[in-house]
Amino acid sequence: MRWVILMETCKICKGDQDSKQYKGYNICTECADLMEDLMGEYFLRTISDNAETKKGYMKYLENGKEFISNYQKIRKHSKRHIKHMEEHVQEEIKDAKGGKQRYLSRLLQTINWLERCPEFYNYYFKEYYVCPGCGASIFDHYGKQEVGDWLMISCDKCDTVIKKYFSPKFVN
Repeated sequence: MRWVILMETCKICKGDQDSKQYKGYNICTECADLMEDLMGEYFLRTISDNAETKKGYMKYLENGKEFISNYQKIRKHSKRHIKHMEEHVQEEIKDAKGGKQRYLSRLLQTINWLERCPEFYNYYFKEYYVCPGCGASIFDHYGKQEVGDWLMISCDKCDTVIKKYFSPKFVN
């Protein structure tokens, strides 16, 4: 008797899905790595852009009026992020060759998929908008630190690591 293993198809590149990176989303490892690159940049921009200088009750009132929850802050600039990344990649791909061109082509596929499935932002960030250790808003209480090739995002109230991103330094 022969057993046939059927692999699912990656929703982004249409290749074989070799593992499940995101529950409920058929995304192969290579596309998941690219997604991490995109989401890492977006996450850092989002939490940095929301840092405000107002204090106390005024900050509370304005935040309450503008955002129902931190969860909604995640999607606030997602369209702008997609457009920015798409323009940047399209510009870079013009002069790219070899592995760099392949990387940018796959990154562009991932960006285009993300544009068609913006709900993925909420799925991806559902665990990261508040600190799992103390419950503090990551938008108001975050720190970032580079450790070797990793960028660590942590809660500045309790030092819990929220997310870490691989961020190697390339030498030209």
